[in-house]
Amino acid sequence: MVINSFAVQEPSNGCEQPTLTFDRGVPRTLVHKNAVSEVLLTDAVRTGVDRYTVAAQWPHHHVLFDSGLSPSGTADPLLLVETVRQAGIYLSHVYYNVPRNHPFVLTSLDCEVGPSAAPLSAGTGPHSVLVDIVCRLDADAADRFGMSLDAVLVVAGSVVGRVGLCWQALSPERYERIRFPRTGREAGHAEPQPPTQPQALAAPLLPAQVFGRFYERDAMLASGAVPESWQLRLDTAHPVYFDHACDHVPGMSLIEAFSQAATLSSARATGVDPALLRWSLESSAVSFLSFGELDVPVTVTADHVAEPSEAGRHTVRVAAEQDGRLLAVAALIGVIAAPTAGGA
Repeated sequence: MVINSFAVQEPSNGCEQPTLTFDRGVPRTLVHKNAVSEVLLTDAVRTGVDRYTVAAQWPHHHVLFDSGLSPSGTADPLLLVETVRQAGIYLSHVYYNVPRNHPFVLTSLDCEVGPSAAPLSAGTGPHSVLVDIVCRLDADAADRFGMSLDAVLVVAGSVVGRVGLCWQALSPERYERIRFPRTGREAGHAEPQPPTQPQALAAPLLPAQVFGRFYERDAMLASGAVPESWQLRLDTAHPVYFDHACDHVPGMSLIEAFSQAATLSSARATGVDPALLRWSLESSAVSFLSFGELDVPVTVTADHVAEPSEAGRHTVRVAAEQDGRLLAVAALIGVIAAPTAGGA
């Protein structure tokens, strides 16, 4: 895999000098987090027209990402995405004057993970990350701000991945009209309210360790009705996906569920016990199509693409559906390494 990379750019005349610090997180409200421990960004500077360098730190231990490594030893794709997602929110507020009370809606993302020239080590403590970002303004109105970006992440001088994001920031009134089209203002909502009775948490299909996670709450899939189909398992007390109240299924939870579904689909296609499988995501492209309700079951399906495997690569198409309505679709490419004894 070749990552379409651009080097961290030297600042042009008239822009801020790239003096970045890693000693404290940015204000949590600027990345829409309640817990300081969930803030990954530490600083940012403008380096050109709609171009920025963002500093982040990946903690050695994190409630979801732990060491920030995938089973292959490369950067965890979800950690890459979460870092850039926070960067998009931060830049929108600080450099584009988006009000802090405007909800953000993720519409699409793509991600590539590359083997670092200096492999990350779980035992070396926190990793300092530089993120070079180019933004493109898609819409700028009083009640709607739309932007896309392309980001390259660098650790210890080596490119570890690329992430592209598209999102919208909406005024609370516009968000309410879109989110609750049948109720909206007529119902007198002061702000979107999450369901009072989310779905009961189903038992996980497999231990979280199969997917390189450590806690039961991180196992995103429960048994489904048919093969290659699973029920989304969503813990509304999860410290990452529900760091703050959310009135819909979080996009980050769907991204993780899709990766886990692709792992199981690849295991079935190759006849390998999932507990022995080493499936590492190389790239993904996800489109978010509609809001998912927390109190209605979500079905995740996977379709392993039957094509000749190149260097162990496998392509899986995945989707999340609720009441016959597509919430999100994705295509994931991963690499299967030789099975080893002892589980994930």
